[in-house]
Amino acid sequence: MKSPGVEIEKESKRDVETGAESRLVRVVKKYATVIGLVLAILLFFGTKPTTFLTPDNIRNILVAVAVGGVVAVGQTFVFALFDFDMSQGSTAEVVGVICCALMAREHVPVAVVVPLFLVAGAMCGAINGFLVAYVNLNPFITTMGTLTAFQGVSFIWTRNEAVSGIPKSFINLGNKGIGPVPYLVIIMVVIAVLGYFLMERTVLGRRWYAAGGNREASFLAGLDVRRLRFLAFVACGTMSGLGALMLSARLAEATQTMGDALTLNAISAVFLGMTAFKDGLPNVAGTIVGVLFMGVLVNGMAINYVNSYIQLVVTGFVVIAAVGLAGLLTRKRGGAGGVGLF
Repeated sequence: MKSPGVEIEKESKRDVETGAESRLVRVVKKYATVIGLVLAILLFFGTKPTTFLTPDNIRNILVAVAVGGVVAVGQTFVFALFDFDMSQGSTAEVVGVICCALMAREHVPVAVVVPLFLVAGAMCGAINGFLVAYVNLNPFITTMGTLTAFQGVSFIWTRNEAVSGIPKSFINLGNKGIGPVPYLVIIMVVIAVLGYFLMERTVLGRRWYAAGGNREASFLAGLDVRRLRFLAFVACGTMSGLGALMLSARLAEATQTMGDALTLNAISAVFLGMTAFKDGLPNVAGTIVGVLFMGVLVNGMAINYVNSYIQLVVTGFVVIAAVGLAGLLTRKRGGAGGVGLF
């Protein structure tokens, strides 16, 4: 006959083990992208120790992700309300070709055109925001429509030709820096800090989260949910405009297809960021970690001469895993505010 004391001791031991396992699972879920980033760095450092973590390669990674990081911060704003903006890439394209044409063809001073990138981006975001928030159209379908419309405008404006002949002072923004730190990286860091402060330390950011959590309850509590959604799209468009500025300066020209990858990369980074720091919630710090993770992954595979098609497969599966885990965390928290993100 077994002693009751022994049974109690075994049960207590099982409870402790289960509790420790649960805590481990929670940590892995909450910091999955951070853990993935660290593991990727260790893996590629192990395969290319004399190449991967050199100052030049680190600089290459940061420059490569700078534009995507800024655009992804904008996507985080609309994701906080569990909306989408599928038109970020085409917004960057139409803003880029128009503003660069003003400099190259109309000889408008650079100092005048630089703010126009942000203004034009905000205007594109305002179009999306008005249609989604005030006309009450589906955000995915609406921004897919504006994506096509903005692309059409960029082709009409340029007659299917790249806009070149941009002043060197503008190109320097994308190719120079302060000491060893490129301007593009500085801009990304500044936007990340400001975006984090906006989301985590201001009334607007808290209201975005509240409206994203439950729009009906937020409306009944007196929040102007339509205005909040509109402002999120305007902020997102502004970041797309800034991304257009950075990308045009880096390429020394503006083309009708230069932003094609921006939207998917931004959404991927936000989903990856939802598995970092906050359980299933979009957050700027997590988004930046997601951007860095994708940058390290692409760079590491490239310097290891991994076939470009295999790179696409690996990247795709990473994004699918991030979406799945983010969806799991969101459902565990009680859903995505009833808006059907997952």
